[in-house]
Amino acid sequence: MPHRPIESVLFDTSFLLNDLPDVDKIIKILHRGRVSCYISRTIQSEMDDLYYAGRISKQKYTRGLARCRKARASLLDSDRNFLQGSMTRECTVSMAQEHGTAPRDVHNDCSILTSSLYNYIDLILSEDFYFTSKHTDKVVDSVIDMTCERFDKLCGGDVILLNKDGFLAAYQNGQVDLDVVEAMKQDVRTNSKVLKAGNK
Repeated sequence: MPHRPIESVLFDTSFLLNDLPDVDKIIKILHRGRVSCYISRTIQSEMDDLYYAGRISKQKYTRGLARCRKARASLLDSDRNFLQGSMTRECTVSMAQEHGTAPRDVHNDCSILTSSLYNYIDLILSEDFYFTSKHTDKVVDSVIDMTCERFDKLCGGDVILLNKDGFLAAYQNGQVDLDVVEAMKQDVRTNSKVLKAGNK
């Protein structure tokens, strides 16, 4: 079976704020394996905005921050440049094609995704179905294909997108089983941030 080593992981907001203890189990696994962990400026801002707008409790907010500290998660380089801006625009166009979304609804998702590609992150952990849908793999391919010709930095790039269940099923000894990764992908295509019956 094909395997891929995982040396760097980015935590999405939805992963950090998830209530289940599996998240803490995964952080321990990554810490023991000395996997480099990251968040982006967008994720940091999303957590702050959710808390100060009263959409999440202080307990949930504090736990999310504590998880970052336990994982020793570093902040990705926050300096946006033309390449990252171009990648984010391509991502929002591709998301509209694959999911029918409005650009404003997926701008943060695309910012997180393109920051990960730009910084050669191996894996994004997210509970957001926009990340874990198999249709979003096409978005990743589109972003790379459209930018590779102009920017060699992106040629051959890739990032694995998994939720906690997918990670626990696929990860072992510093690697993920790519067959399991593919089997765990959700067949979800939706233009809404809320997953409703019939969107699968």
